[in-house]
Amino acid sequence: MKRLSWLLIVAASAAFAQPGGRDANSRANDYFRNLVFEPKVSDNLALLFEKFDTELVLCLEGERRGVDLVVTDFRMPHIFMSETGRVQAESCKLGPRSVGTWHNHPSPYMRVVNSSSDVLSRNCYLSRTDITDFRRRTEANVTVVSCAPQIYAYWRRGDLESVVGEVALLPPPVGQLVFSEIQDGREDGGLRQARGR
Repeated sequence: MKRLSWLLIVAASAAFAQPGGRDANSRANDYFRNLVFEPKVSDNLALLFEKFDTELVLCLEGERRGVDLVVTDFRMPHIFMSETGRVQAESCKLGPRSVGTWHNHPSPYMRVVNSSSDVLSRNCYLSRTDITDFRRRTEANVTVVSCAPQIYAYWRRGDLESVVGEVALLPPPVGQLVFSEIQDGREDGGLRQARGR
């Protein structure tokens, strides 16, 4: 009888938890249908991309609204080192509004005046380091990479489940390469849904 009790306790624990201390409720929140940025966030991310030619990392904050993951704000962690191809920063502080991370991939093509959006979007990928970092941040629902002021890609946690072995570059999943629009001073206060190609 004692053995049966222990087996039931172990089985119940396995059903409601996963490695890293995440419970079933947290795993249910990993999936979202649409990534949505509030316009002020989208515009500020585009501005940051235009002003820096080295990599940055930001901590995204937001909330679930129905099937959408809405990014409402961001914070910049302490950055220890920032170069064209890499960045080292303090980990994002966990909180009830933490949803993931954003970083940029500055492109040498940005210096070319007539670069097409297709050329610029080739820089939207997850590197091996990015994949490792996203997997390590078990609380993050999304990771976003900007490859131009108005072009970015995003990956849900589930998008990495099928990745096996050492992948050097991971392109965005279908529909998760996004071309956004800048507000141009409009005060409509609405949300902007990420639109994929």
